[in-house]
Amino acid sequence: MKPSYGSLHKQERQIPGSEKPVIFFDGVCGGCNMFVNFVMWADARAEIFFSPVQGETAVRFSLCQEEPSRDWKIAYADEEGVYEGADAVLLVLKRLGGLWKVPALLIHVPRTVKDYFYGIMSRNRYRLFRKREICRIPSAAERERFLP
Repeated sequence: MKPSYGSLHKQERQIPGSEKPVIFFDGVCGGCNMFVNFVMWADARAEIFFSPVQGETAVRFSLCQEEPSRDWKIAYADEEGVYEGADAVLLVLKRLGGLWKVPALLIHVPRTVKDYFYGIMSRNRYRLFRKREICRIPSAAERERFLP
């Protein structure tokens, strides 16, 4: 039986085909792209897929926004559901396993605390990490892990 995380930001809708874990990220955000690069490096099993929120996959699952709002939060879909913000990031770390499970223990921090700190980062992401002119274009080696 899987543990229940009662304080998670879990959206009730399921994403069809989310048997593949997918990270939905702002394709023009430098910080989001840094997180994607980190996950690609740390995901030894290469089981996590990626989709820019500006892409076709995000459109199909109603996560799309041509220009994500200032308060937009990264989203993560897996076999359990769709999560956003700090919960999404922490569950990705948990899925990576190994030592990454240690910072993932922050999942047990009260939602108000996690939301406060994540909100600061999210609202200021372009100022902190710069905004790219175009969406990330995956290299040939990365392409198989990116959904359109």
